[in-house]
Amino acid sequence: MISLTAPAAGTFGRDRELAVLRTAVSGAAEGFGGCTIVTGSAGIGKSHLVRASILGAQARGVSVAARAAFELDRAAPLITLAGTLQQLRPAEPAIGWLREEDDAQYRTLERLGAALEDYAARRPLVIAIDDAQWMDELSALAVAELVPALASSPVRWVFAHRPAPSGTPGQHLMERLVRDGHEQLTLGTLDDDAVRRLCAQVVGADVDNTVLALAGGCDGNPLQIEQLVRTLHRTGQLVVADGIGTVVGEELPSSFITIVDQMLHGLSSEAQELLQAAAVFGRPFAIEAVAELLDVRPGPLVKQVKEALDARVLVNNGDELEFVHDLVRLAVYGTLNPAVATMLHRQAAVIAREEGRPPVEVAEHLLKTGRTGRREAVTILHEAALEVAPAAPSTAADLIERALDMMGEHDPARVALVADAVTLLASAGRLERAQDLGETALRAGLDPRTDAMLKFGLAEAFKHAGHNRLAVEWADQGLAVPAVPGSVAAKLHAIRAHARFYSGDLPGADEDGEAATAAGLATGEYAASVFGLTGRSLVAQAEGRLDDAFGHAERATGIADQVRGDAAHRHPRIWLGDAQACLDRFDEAEETYRRGRRESERLGTAWSTPLWHYYHAALLTARGRLDDAVAEAEAGVAIALNLTAYALAVPLLGQLTRLAVLQGDLPQAQAHLAHMHRRMAAGITAAPEDMYWPEGVLQEAVAGPEAALAALTGLVDALPTRPVLIAQDPTTAPALVHLAVRAGDLPRARTVVAAARALAARNPRQLSLAAAADHAEGVLTGDPWLLRGAVERFRRTPRRLALAGALEDAALNTADDQQGRAWAAEAIAIVTDCRAERARRRLEFSLGGPKAPTERPGFRPGSPLHRLTPAEQNVALQVALGLQNRQVASALHLSRHTVDSHLRKIFTKLDVRSRVELANLVNRDRLNT
Repeated sequence: MISLTAPAAGTFGRDRELAVLRTAVSGAAEGFGGCTIVTGSAGIGKSHLVRASILGAQARGVSVAARAAFELDRAAPLITLAGTLQQLRPAEPAIGWLREEDDAQYRTLERLGAALEDYAARRPLVIAIDDAQWMDELSALAVAELVPALASSPVRWVFAHRPAPSGTPGQHLMERLVRDGHEQLTLGTLDDDAVRRLCAQVVGADVDNTVLALAGGCDGNPLQIEQLVRTLHRTGQLVVADGIGTVVGEELPSSFITIVDQMLHGLSSEAQELLQAAAVFGRPFAIEAVAELLDVRPGPLVKQVKEALDARVLVNNGDELEFVHDLVRLAVYGTLNPAVATMLHRQAAVIAREEGRPPVEVAEHLLKTGRTGRREAVTILHEAALEVAPAAPSTAADLIERALDMMGEHDPARVALVADAVTLLASAGRLERAQDLGETALRAGLDPRTDAMLKFGLAEAFKHAGHNRLAVEWADQGLAVPAVPGSVAAKLHAIRAHARFYSGDLPGADEDGEAATAAGLATGEYAASVFGLTGRSLVAQAEGRLDDAFGHAERATGIADQVRGDAAHRHPRIWLGDAQACLDRFDEAEETYRRGRRESERLGTAWSTPLWHYYHAALLTARGRLDDAVAEAEAGVAIALNLTAYALAVPLLGQLTRLAVLQGDLPQAQAHLAHMHRRMAAGITAAPEDMYWPEGVLQEAVAGPEAALAALTGLVDALPTRPVLIAQDPTTAPALVHLAVRAGDLPRARTVVAAARALAARNPRQLSLAAAADHAEGVLTGDPWLLRGAVERFRRTPRRLALAGALEDAALNTADDQQGRAWAAEAIAIVTDCRAERARRRLEFSLGGPKAPTERPGFRPGSPLHRLTPAEQNVALQVALGLQNRQVASALHLSRHTVDSHLRKIFTKLDVRSRVELANLVNRDRLNT
């Protein structure tokens, strides 16, 4: 591995790749962002190429933050990205907080994105990470978010990685970035001419065929060629005569190992000893650290360090040193005597502790020091796994599995480790492994508390993975443990409440929620009380008891605000905002979501982020802001997939399916539904309204009412006892009646009307529910007075699309032609403004209303800005004022992710590459009004 901050060597045979990369990084100076991935095997020259390109960018005044990742990075959350940004030149005080260990969690991502956006607004920026395959999990998550989030800023990301090892967070990120269409450069072996020129540069003279023939054994790998020729030259096996280098002598190196071996033999014994000791670290190191390892003073080592630097075995990396490439380090490490290696690792563990290195680095050294060190390493790995789990579940699972591998099957301490391992493995999505491990441990016989906690861990993990029935089964088993402690019982009841709800057992879910609340308050397990109450809120809403749903969520929020701690991490405001939205208290719901999101960012609870997007998208849809709802739901899906929270992606994909149908984009709707089906095929379940309503909406659009009603039979038949579909979205009542009437199923149409009437009677203060009942019955009977009543009631609610639907049906069923035309025109105006394209086309066809204008006012005729949706135009106008994305989000009351999504679409539609280009276009074409 070659330091990105060291002087660049020449690049040979890479003219095309270097030109592409230089163009990319120099584009930052012109305001263009983007991402480039350089792929190639170890030693193929990736680092040289990246370094040469970023030096060119620096010459143009572009700021650069560059660092290589190391294998040990994987166990220290955010260390790769934080370490890279700490190398930013010129430095940025606004990201100095990244040095604070306590802040290196998921909650920093919003803050980090804002800091980088502000920095890039002043100076273009290149962020380069070498050996990205070793990137830690939280850095990979952050980059996956930041690359699209900063796409409209002059930030160029450059990653270099090799294809092995597979399965690391860094490799998954690289594969995803390539799939998303980002630029990739794949480096192959050097051709003969490039090999000749590289050899000539190292020797300082032209070379003959003896050198080229030997270099040919390196298979065009520049690192091996350079090390070979440099070693031969230093050892006198390559001599220059009459300006030509030629190989002489015998016992020439035949492999990379022998190349490095000969290279070492060309150095003094003191320098060899220094290199062997340094190879133990596996990362950049200070001279003082090697001196401590060798138990000598640093001063005398300066001569040996210079010797190693001159031989190009070591290179400078800022204030530290590192091997010219990790392959060289590994080869040097291979020359160590095993007993000496054990002693050096023991001392390296001490040094790592003294320097405050990540616990896993200490453990890695201890693992190589024998049985006593192994025991200590297990403890360290266990503690490290628990520490990183909230931010990096996959890393935590790797650590705990490694710790388990070091313990004997019958080790008494293994039981406690298994209990945590089950939870961590399942949280990382390794459900089969978690279940196997848990069942094996349970067969061995455990004390009641450990037994119950192990079953709780399995129940919670399967619940969050969307396998609700399995979660119920494990919670049942946990509660069946004799003398289960009250605090554990509270947690089991809480998780079972939610799992039962999503399994369709509403009475059981409510009972568990009540039991969790009582047991949690009695034992001080307040998080269980909060989660139990939110489960009861879900049940009450599903049964149509909207005031109860609000009351339970409000009580849960009050407990969380009072006791904080784990209770706050349950984020009851998610359900409080949903309850407020069902009560048509939209502004209050907006504020609840805004406050809850801020709290989520502060606490670093990544799991909640997709849920905020889901519920906010539902609220935006009810308001008729469909473009913003789409952007919000798309951001939620992206984050859920980043977090491998596939269960949370299912309802979001259902939302996107319905929104695409509303906007008349049926191919997109089919793609979203297919994606949702793929997730469900893995055993994930969700609320039936999230799974089947999108299916029915799309079926109605592509196959007709009979197919749609067939998909929705279960939902319709359950409405008398589970009217939540109407409670959450009153437009569904008349929509279902339309379907049933057109399909010739009048009994089911009457079932929907009766359910809507009962729901309205149960919630007499809810105008939207009374309006929905009038609308549904008016569709069934054709009664114009009921439809007129629905119009008047919906006018007094914030539900614009519901009003448009009532206006449409009222216009179709009135004998007053003038009134009908007025209602039709109003309905068309609403759906056009909301971008409900399918409804607009239907209204124009069936009612003959006025056609919507093809170009909206605000920009000159023919401007490409008319291709944008109203929501996208609003974002473009704010960007033209010089606002950054988070400022746009605040001004338009959107999430930053929604603004990011709008901007990416704007750039694509307008074929612009920078915010400056967009601002110029807006200012050129905006009308002075």
